[in-house]
Amino acid sequence: MDIKNKVLIKEKFKNVSAMSFATYENELMINFSGFEDREDLKEFADYVFSKIRMRYWHDSGPPTYH
Repeated sequence: MDIKNKVLIKEKFKNVSAMSFATYENELMINFSGFEDREDLKEFADYVFSKIRMRYWHDSGPPTYH
């Protein structure tokens, strides 16, 4: 990813915040909030999950991984 794209992503998702915690079953839970548009959530999830190389899916609801 080049610098221009990094700046655009940073500006587009400037209001997004996250809270993460671990469960007793060794699971990591992350909650993102602050998206201006529902489509932004899908774009952000595509970006994040591609960076950590994890598959996920989303239909009409928010992205999930099971």
